[in-house]
Amino acid sequence: RSLGEPQWTLQSATAGSLELRQAHEGGGTIAEGATDSHRWTFYHQSHAGRANGQVIDESSVFVDPPGGEFCLVCHESHEWLSVHVPTSVLFPSWQELELASSVKAHRLKAAPHMTRRFTSLVRRFLSSAESHPQLLDSPAAKASFENELLEAANDLFTGSQHSPSRHFVRWHRESKSAVELAMGDLDQSLSVLDLARQGGVPERTLRTAFQKCYGVSPAEYLRSHRLHQARRALRASCPDETTVTKIAFGLGFWDLGRFAGAYHQLFGERPSETLRKPVRR
Repeated sequence: RSLGEPQWTLQSATAGSLELRQAHEGGGTIAEGATDSHRWTFYHQSHAGRANGQVIDESSVFVDPPGGEFCLVCHESHEWLSVHVPTSVLFPSWQELELASSVKAHRLKAAPHMTRRFTSLVRRFLSSAESHPQLLDSPAAKASFENELLEAANDLFTGSQHSPSRHFVRWHRESKSAVELAMGDLDQSLSVLDLARQGGVPERTLRTAFQKCYGVSPAEYLRSHRLHQARRALRASCPDETTVTKIAFGLGFWDLGRFAGAYHQLFGERPSETLRKPVRR
């Protein structure tokens, strides 16, 4: 493709405090610039190239702190995505913020499955927003996605580090207390961040403690709880009063395909089948 025939597409969306972008450009690209003064940028491209002189490929994510400079190079068809996250959202505690203040732009060397999870979430959300524009009008659905993506971003950081924290034992004990508190208050639509704040512990430690205590992540537990909430709402509604989409988005499920699959796996029927059954008060 010649430079005189540019062929490219760009998708963008906002989910809570996050800004997402995905693009496909028709030729080789060199991009230079600087990040915002209050946001971190996560960048991924589908073909090999360089970011600030470091070799990157589809298995890696390049992260640039606020106010950082970048130089991105790709010589093949340039497919990329980026996520912009406010510093206060990515590092809510002063301990994490202090650690992050010394971080420079670099390639996150996490396990490949962590990178795939992060990029898949971005692509699926943008695809879902394109197919169902009402997703962007649902605060609950966007908040649910924001929690998932922040968890994946934190996993990228955690997976790139190997030294255990000396505070782990104390944080683990406090996390167990937060878990017990959350399990005794199931009527609230809690996020993983809510659980961490209730327990007064870092979110990453809460996820580790939850896995050790109950064998599932806090996100998986909360998702199961919301599925049961969806079933109660569907059984109490009529098809001429509401839709599966409205109920799902209202409870924070932003990916309708995954919602339907998880619902069927848990209850043995599709959400639409539950909604069509006689109302049960």
